[in-house]
Formats: sequence, structure tokens, C-alpha cells
Amino acid sequence: MKQMSLKKQAMITAGSSALMRALGFGIRLWISRMLGAEALGIMELASGAHMLALTPAAAGLPSAVSRLTAKAKSEEQKQLTLYAGRRAAIWMGCLITPLFFFLSPLIAEALGDGRTLPALLFFAPCVLTVGVSSVYDGYFFGQGKALPPALSEGAEQMARIGVLAAFVFLIPRVTVAYRAALPALASSVGEAVGLIVILLLAGSIPSYRKHPDERRMRKQLARLSAPLLLNRLCHTALRSLCGIVIPLRLMAAGYGRPEALSQFGMFNGMVMPLMFLPGMVSGALSTVGGPAVARCGTKKAEKQLILRLLLSALGTGISSAAALYFLSPLISRYFYRLPELSRLIRFACPLAVLLPLQQVSGGMLTGLGLQKHSLWASLLGSVALLLCTWQWVLRMGISGAAFASIAGHGLTLFCEMVYLLSRTRNKDL
Repeated sequence: MKQMSLKKQAMITAGSSALMRALGFGIRLWISRMLGAEALGIMELASGAHMLALTPAAAGLPSAVSRLTAKAKSEEQKQLTLYAGRRAAIWMGCLITPLFFFLSPLIAEALGDGRTLPALLFFAPCVLTVGVSSVYDGYFFGQGKALPPALSEGAEQMARIGVLAAFVFLIPRVTVAYRAALPALASSVGEAVGLIVILLLAGSIPSYRKHPDERRMRKQLARLSAPLLLNRLCHTALRSLCGIVIPLRLMAAGYGRPEALSQFGMFNGMVMPLMFLPGMVSGALSTVGGPAVARCGTKKAEKQLILRLLLSALGTGISSAAALYFLSPLISRYFYRLPELSRLIRFACPLAVLLPLQQVSGGMLTGLGLQKHSLWASLLGSVALLLCTWQWVLRMGISGAAFASIAGHGLTLFCEMVYLLSRTRNKDL
């Protein structure tokens, strides 16, 4: 399988992402109708805790594997990178999965709703499968091969759809807690299928258990992945905390608990997925652009590539935000059957511009080896998001959560752009 050009990689990744996101959006739309806003809110609460458990196994390590694979000068070094990364992911997954499983009852209590427990238990197996699968994705992207991850993602999504379709007849008959857990079960099955597919595509790699460079490779992976891991941990922890804070602040504003969970489900389970739709393009740009920046032979080429990717993300974001703004009545009335959702979608539209730019700028910083800069930017933005959520949800209701997200992501993007602009304006470039 030959290395592809950056344009071809981006097209394959974006095309695959567009198809998978379209399927995912259709699934989420169907889920929102079948489960109801309250069950959707419960699922989102459990999902926040699941993402926090998933972070150590899946954050940082794939990007480090991708960067080192892109810079490797021989096939042996590339395979050694994959071996070391896969081994680290397996160790972390085997440690975190049983721990998360046994701590799920305590986590459900901490989330403030015991009905999240079934979803937490079904989410637990994802930690190991996602960690290993993400390392293989990073390995292929580092080699400039976008097709295997795309095929794996496609198999994963189709398996998820199949599981949900198989259990569709159960949804009206089970309790709210188990309705909220069905998407978690589908995710676990889908991730397992995606891992099997990418393992088959990768084939076998030699054993490097006694390779003299393995220890050095593990240290390199740890050094590169640590800032990204801390970045994602902080971001995910604060996001999970916001998931707890929003219903609490809504109740403090006078909402009952079922209504507060419904409002949270509308925002996090219906509006935010719309804001992430531009990620089908920006995610592809970030995924293939990071290793491409690492492979740049000259500072001038590096600068041109960064500017080109940022402008592409900006154009994608602006066009998406405009479309969401004008189509919000149609989306809320005919897709979600909640006419009152239109106002919230319009409030959140600036996120459709901020998120693609943030995704690409973060990918560029990783490709340049400036993970620490991305860590501080994300940390500042996440703290601002939490503080604004605490204040504004009480005063403005669920609309305050949208404005808080805009403020938090805007601050993160501002900090990342300062770092990138200082890099591109350097006289040596």
C-alpha cells in the first residue's frame, strides 16, 4: 500500500468522515426520537465519565505514534513504533477497563443519577479496543495511508447501526436507564469490530521484545504523548464536570430534575453534534496535516502548509455556521420535532467556526512538536468554560451553556493561534 499525497489522504479521510458522520447523525436523530430527551441526557452524563476513562488509553499515544512513524527513516523503525505504541495501549487498557467496571457504581453516584450505571457498564470494554485501534490509526496516518483507518471506521459504524437495529423493538419496553444504555452497548460492539478490521488490514508485525531500541522508543512515545494526554485529561475532566454542573445549575434556576436532564440532553445530545459536523472536514485536515507538517523538509513549506490548512478550516466553519443558522427552523421542526430547539442552535452557531479552527490548529501544534503549548491553551479554555457555565446557566438557562462553550473554545483557539502566528512570523521561516 503506497503512501498517498496529502490531498488524496484528506479527500479519503474527509469522505469517510462525511459518510460516517452522516450515518452517525442519522443514528443520533433516531436515538433522540426513540429514547427521549431525558434518556439522552442520562446517556450524555455516562458518556462524559466514559470519555474520561478512555483518555489515558486513547489520547496522546496515537498522535505520538503518527509523528514518530512519519519521521522514521526505515521500515524497521516504523514497525518498532507501532509495536511499542500497541504494547503501551494494551497495558493501559488492561489496567483501566476492570478498574472502570468495578468503580462504575461509585461513578454513577458521583454523577448524581444512578440510572447511568447500565450505560457505564456497557461502555467499559471500549477502553481497551479504542486504545489499540487508535494506535493503529496513528501508525497508518504517519505512513500517509488513510484507507485502512477509513475502512475500520466504516466497519465500526455499520456494526453500531446493526446492534441498534437489532434492539429497536426493546426500546419502548425497557426502563429509561436501559434505554440510555443501548447506545453504549452498540458502541462497544462497533469498536470491537473496527479493531478486528484494522488488525486484519495491518497484518502481523515482528516481535521486538528484545530490540535494543525499544526502551528508547517507549521513552520517546511517553515524552511526546504526555502533554497531549494531560491536555485531553484536563479537557475531558472539565467537560464531564460541566455535564454535572449544567443540570445542577438548571435545577438551581428552578427546573425540576427531569426537565433539567431534558434540557441538558437537548444541548449536549442534539445541538453539539450539529456543531461538530464541520469536523468531517477539519478532522481530516488535522489528522493528515499533523504528520505532513512533521515531514516538511523546509521551514517555508511548513509555513505554507499551516496557512493553507487553517484557511480551509476557516472556510469550512463559516459556511457550516451559515447553513446551520438558516436551516435551524427546519432541523428543529422536522428532524428533532422540537421547534424550541431552533433558538438554541442559532445561539451555538459560532461554535461551528471555532471548533474546526481549534481542531486544525491543535493538530498543527502537535505536528510541530509543540504539544505543551496546546496543553496550556486547552487548560485555559476549559477552566473558562467551567466558570462561565457555572455563572451563565443560572442566569440564562441552557442558552448560557452555549455561550459558555463559545467563550471557552474561543479562548483556547486564541491561545493556539498566538503560538502558530508567532511560528509563522518567525524570520527564519
